[in-house]
Amino acid sequence: MILDSIALKNIRSYRDQHIEFPKGSILLAGDIGSGKSSILQAVEFALFGARRDSITGDALLRKGEQEGSVELAFRLDGKDVKIKRNLKRQRGSVAQDAGFVSVNGARIEGTATELKARVLDLLGYPKGLLTKSKSLVYRYTVYTPQEQMKNIISEDDEHRVDTLRKVFGIERYKRIAENATLYVRDLKEKRRELSGMMQGIDDKRSELVKKEDEVTGSKASRSGLFPILEDIQAKRRIGRQELISEESKVKRLNELKGWLDVRDARLGEIIKNRSRNSSEIELVSEQVVQLQEKLASKAVEDKVYPPIDIIEKGISVKEKELLQLSSRKTELTERKNQLQKRADAIQQDLGSATGKTSLITEKEKLYQALLEDLKDKRAIEGNLNELNMQLKGTERGVAHLEASRKSSDELKQKVTSLQTCPTCMQDVTDQHKQSIITQADMKMTKIAEEHGKLLKQKEDLDSMLAEHNKNLGLMQEKERKLATLKAELVGLDSVKEYVDRLKKLRIQLDGEREGLITALEKLDDRIIEKLRTEIEQNKALLKEVNCHNLALKEKQHNLSLLSEKDKRKEDLQADQSLLKEEVKRINTEKMSFNDEISGISASEEIYMKKREELDRIADDEKKVEIRISEFNKVIEGLEKHALLLKKDIEAKGSAKRRYEKLGSVQEWLEKLFINMMTTMEKQMMARVHIQFSELFSSWFNLLIEDENISVRIDDTFSPIITQNGYETDISHLSGGEKTSVALAYRLALNKVINNLITDIKTRDIIMLDEPTDGFSSEQLDRVRDVLEQLDVKQTIIVSHESKIESFVDTVIRVNKEEHVSKVVS
Repeated sequence: MILDSIALKNIRSYRDQHIEFPKGSILLAGDIGSGKSSILQAVEFALFGARRDSITGDALLRKGEQEGSVELAFRLDGKDVKIKRNLKRQRGSVAQDAGFVSVNGARIEGTATELKARVLDLLGYPKGLLTKSKSLVYRYTVYTPQEQMKNIISEDDEHRVDTLRKVFGIERYKRIAENATLYVRDLKEKRRELSGMMQGIDDKRSELVKKEDEVTGSKASRSGLFPILEDIQAKRRIGRQELISEESKVKRLNELKGWLDVRDARLGEIIKNRSRNSSEIELVSEQVVQLQEKLASKAVEDKVYPPIDIIEKGISVKEKELLQLSSRKTELTERKNQLQKRADAIQQDLGSATGKTSLITEKEKLYQALLEDLKDKRAIEGNLNELNMQLKGTERGVAHLEASRKSSDELKQKVTSLQTCPTCMQDVTDQHKQSIITQADMKMTKIAEEHGKLLKQKEDLDSMLAEHNKNLGLMQEKERKLATLKAELVGLDSVKEYVDRLKKLRIQLDGEREGLITALEKLDDRIIEKLRTEIEQNKALLKEVNCHNLALKEKQHNLSLLSEKDKRKEDLQADQSLLKEEVKRINTEKMSFNDEISGISASEEIYMKKREELDRIADDEKKVEIRISEFNKVIEGLEKHALLLKKDIEAKGSAKRRYEKLGSVQEWLEKLFINMMTTMEKQMMARVHIQFSELFSSWFNLLIEDENISVRIDDTFSPIITQNGYETDISHLSGGEKTSVALAYRLALNKVINNLITDIKTRDIIMLDEPTDGFSSEQLDRVRDVLEQLDVKQTIIVSHESKIESFVDTVIRVNKEEHVSKVVS
């Protein structure tokens, strides 16, 4: 794998940066904290994604940004590969978003997990060496942060050996041996269970023989009962035939007795009906007499009335007319009162508005007087402007004179103290000084006279300005009064219009009220009273008609009842005759039934004896069948028990065979397999140890040319340092010596892993993060030899040592300003 380029967007201190990687040795140079190591972390993130143990999404995404991405381009086995991973901030945390892997332009989208699986396949990494939290092969072959390499050297021996087992793939032998030991433990437990299952197999076999003998004896006893059962069943068939013969006679006898009971019941019912009919005939006769008397006592007068619906319709029409007249009168009265109230209110508003209009003439006179006074305003404003200009000219003259006076005074003082002329460098005589002073005094006298005149002129101008400003203020006050009067006059004009509208409305309301009074006069109370009288008369007539109709209905109802009672009396008398004839017929039938019953009365006793005999035979048959059923249950139970014994014997036999087979497997694992795995692990670790120790010593000697100090690796892969013939702890070394130990350890580990794991495709690149921390100038020179012996196609070094720039092929310089890292040329 050879890196081509990387694009960072919002990653750590980078906002938007594209970096090209050529072949050969590359130095990422810059000050401490400029963002060099962030580029290496971005490469690891692009390949394997964010991880909790080293590169978290929150640490990668630039603070304050919501999204970021890394796009890495590299060549692998002649193919152009691109990987892009995205980060997104959501709900207070940073998560990996979907990205893609592109091989020769064929792009595959996927989640973070799917991209990781695809990268493992491309790089040829064993999936067992790359878990969710660690990427050991990459960390120890391509890029190891220097501090992490120092950690593996200083950590405890057991943890270091376990880590290296995982890196070299040797831990599988230990894991196989441990799993085999666990399996042997399970085998022993299983054999203990099988041993318990095997117990009592001989007892079970003896019990099975005994149960089979019991089944044979029970079957023989059951066979002896079958002939007895057949004999009883034959007797029961003969008795059944005899019983059926007598049963028909008993059935006929019961039918005849039943018929007699029915006839007797009917006779009793007829007697009750005849008695009930006789009572009802008497009652109906009395009711007929009462109805005839009632009809005779209540005669209804034959009188003709108008139809009820016509009367009711007349009442409804007149009530409606009365309601309309009353409502109209009430409505007109209320309308007249409302108009009167409104007219009174208008009259009141009219009086108030008329008083306001009387002010119009007075205010118009005042308005004209103010207009006349304001004609002088423009002249006053012109005079003010002219006076202001004169005042400004006077003030400038005063200032000029004061400056001249000051200048003359300064000249006078200067000449008085002057001894030598500054121009010709000759002595200044007193006569010459006096001449200059006299001229200056004359000039100052003249200036004082002019200054007094100007001050007097300025005072007069100030007085005139004050007077004009006072007059202008009065004019402005009159302008404000004029504006107020104008607004009041406009309002009074609207009041005049309002008064005119009120007068017209008052005339309109008076006319409408006169019309309402006329309409009310037309609504005479006598008409309304007449309608009420006619309504009462019609209601009385309606009541009389209803009473007459009710009497007619009652008469018709009584006539109908009388007819029904006569008909009921005739029906009852006819029913009595029919019941008498039915009594004669029933008595004749009873005599015939009694004669037939006397001929077959003995059959019932014969039938009962036959029935008792047949029941006794059925009881004997049931007893034999119960006995046979009991034998069947016993035989079924014995056979089930025997079947369970057979299954139990078979299971115990299977457990015994399984016990013996597991014993042979256990013996093979304990005596052969586990020992073989331990031996293979030791052999592999010894092979790794030899290569590792030789390479470690070789790289260290290249970095430290000092015969008094040497290094090697012990059985736990801990670095052993010998100095002046004595072993010393790594903590006693200088900073450069510690860094040399860590770098030599790192390079040896890289070489051994590449030799043992032949399928990985990252052997062409190595990235060193601050490998020269604490190196002297001589040691930095030896780094050149290290780079030459690495024999990789692409080496990327992160360092702030400027000397390394002299022996690398390419320098990529990183600078950081205002918390933003950039690559500078």
